Amino acid sequence: MHGGAMSTTDTVVAVITPPEADHGPGRWYADRALFPPTALIRPAAPAARPGTVSGPTVSGLTLDLRSRLLHQEFGHGRVARFEAVDFPATLTHEPTRRFLRDTGLPEDGVLLQLDSDVSLPTLAEFCADEPPDDFWSGELPARAHHLIRLGRFVDGSSLVVDGATGEVRTWSGPGATPTPLTKDVSTLAFTLWLLHRGRVARP
Repeated sequence: MHGGAMSTTDTVVAVITPPEADHGPGRWYADRALFPPTALIRPAAPAARPGTVSGPTVSGLTLDLRSRLLHQEFGHGRVARFEAVDFPATLTHEPTRRFLRDTGLPEDGVLLQLDSDVSLPTLAEFCADEPPDDFWSGELPARAHHLIRLGRFVDGSSLVVDGATGEVRTWSGPGATPTPLTKDVSTLAFTLWLLHRGRVARP
C-alpha cells in the first residue's frame, strides 16, 4: 500500500482500540482477532456522518448512516428492522426506537445473533423466560427492566440497550455488571459494518 491511505482491514483495526491485557466478559471476536468491548468509533465519510460542533446529527444519535448502507453490505435478509409493537414500554429513547424501526441492525452470522423473531424483551423478561443455569432473580443487574435485550454474541454474552439513554452494553450473565460497548445503536451498526467489510476484503 502506498501513501497514507488505510486499507479496509486497517480501518477495522482502528475502529476498536483494545486495552492492554483485559480479555474479560463480553468480548468482541473479529476473525482471529480478539477485541474487548470498548469501541472507539472513527467514522469515515461517506458511509456515516458524525455530529459536529456546528450541529447535531439528523438521527439524534452519534452517527447518521448513509441510506441503504447496511443492506448493501449484508443483504436484505440480514438486516433486522423492528416495529413499534416489538418495543417494550421501557424503551423510551426515541432516536433508538426510530433507528431500530427505520434502519435496523445487521446480523452477520459470525459475531451477533439478533432476537428478531420475537418482540424485544427486557433483560428481566428474558431471564424469567429463559433463565441461565444456576440463575436466581437477585443476580439481575440494576435496572434490568430498563435494559432491552437485542441479541447475543458468539461468546454467549447478551447485547442490551439502555431504554432511557440508548447506550449499548453487554451482559455476561448472573451477578455481572453490564459493560459499556458503544455509545448507541448507530455506532454499534457502523462497527459491525466495518468488521464485516474487513472480513470480506481480507484475502
